[in-house]
Amino acid sequence: MSDDNGTPKKGGFRLNAQSPWGSGGGNGNGNGSGGNGGGKNPWGQGRPPQRPNRPNRPQGGQNPDLDNVIRGFKEKFGGGGTGGSGGGTPGKGLPLPLIIVGAGLLFLASTCIYIVDAQEESVVLRFGEYTRTTGPGFNLKLPTPIETKVTRKTREVQKITIGVNTSSSLMLTGDENIVDIEFTVLWRISSLENYLFEVDEPALAVTAVAKSAMREIVGKNDLENIITTDRLKITTDVRDLIQETLDEYKAGIDVIEVQLQKADAPSAGGVVDAFRDVVNAGQDAETVVNEATAYQNDVVPKARGEAAQIIQEAEAYKGRVTAEAKGEAERFRLIYKEYKAAPRVTRERMYLETLEDVYRDADKIILDEGAGGGVVPYLSLNELTGKKGAK
Repeated sequence: MSDDNGTPKKGGFRLNAQSPWGSGGGNGNGNGSGGNGGGKNPWGQGRPPQRPNRPNRPQGGQNPDLDNVIRGFKEKFGGGGTGGSGGGTPGKGLPLPLIIVGAGLLFLASTCIYIVDAQEESVVLRFGEYTRTTGPGFNLKLPTPIETKVTRKTREVQKITIGVNTSSSLMLTGDENIVDIEFTVLWRISSLENYLFEVDEPALAVTAVAKSAMREIVGKNDLENIITTDRLKITTDVRDLIQETLDEYKAGIDVIEVQLQKADAPSAGGVVDAFRDVVNAGQDAETVVNEATAYQNDVVPKARGEAAQIIQEAEAYKGRVTAEAKGEAERFRLIYKEYKAAPRVTRERMYLETLEDVYRDADKIILDEGAGGGVVPYLSLNELTGKKGAK
């Protein structure tokens, strides 16, 4: 490239004999001739001519002329420099004030737009006073000196463990015993405005309130119940009491859960062993009760079944006897009716039927009433006896 005077240019910068990137000689008047350098490179053996009106410029043949670089930059972006000592055409670029104003506008725009993550919320302060709360996503506010933002993770569950050290874990129970308590409080921010401006150091407030609530609930219960059966009830009561107290403080905190990690008698003096024996005895008693209940569930149904069977057999016998009695009564009634109609025939029939019933299974010999004629008949008793034995 070259300007109107024929001076070479590279990337918008004017190149002349005194430029570090130029290769032609000259004294900056655009004709490429003259000068002490003889057209040589400024890093060569010749020394470039000294520019007028710069008496303090260092003289050295091995140092580049940086003045031309600065001058070219001003011509490119400042718009107020000259192309060289030869009177070149001024460069055309963005004015420096416009660049400064643009940078300021970009800075203000960057302070007006902010992004909130999915687990966060932000509060916007105007001159230090709360104005609004913004949720996740892209949000807008006034420039930084006017409005500022404070961001916290409101959907993240935080945990505080209490009772790790001995001094804070020993508590007095309702029956005047000592219990070693270790528990954890899970909480999160429910109102970011209250969390930031109503309570100083909310995490410490949660710790202090949790300790106080646990001591109050433990003081209302006996040691044995705390260790054995009422652990869930105690954690529920402590959580409710912590939440109630923090709501009174307007702390903006939601207590999710209280987990009782440890509830034991003090280890000193053999108290733990004694309570373990109590717990084991209770478990043994519960085991015996369960075995007795199982035996009861096995024996009682069998007894009830047998009783039901006896009752059903008795009812069946009752029905059978009753039916037989009714049948005999009906038979007697019918026979009496026939007897009234023909007494002689009925008597003979009853007589013969009775004989038939009596002699049905007996050995008998029937003789005609006229047989023998006064002589005792001969009866073969041996044969009768043998037939009877053969049976």
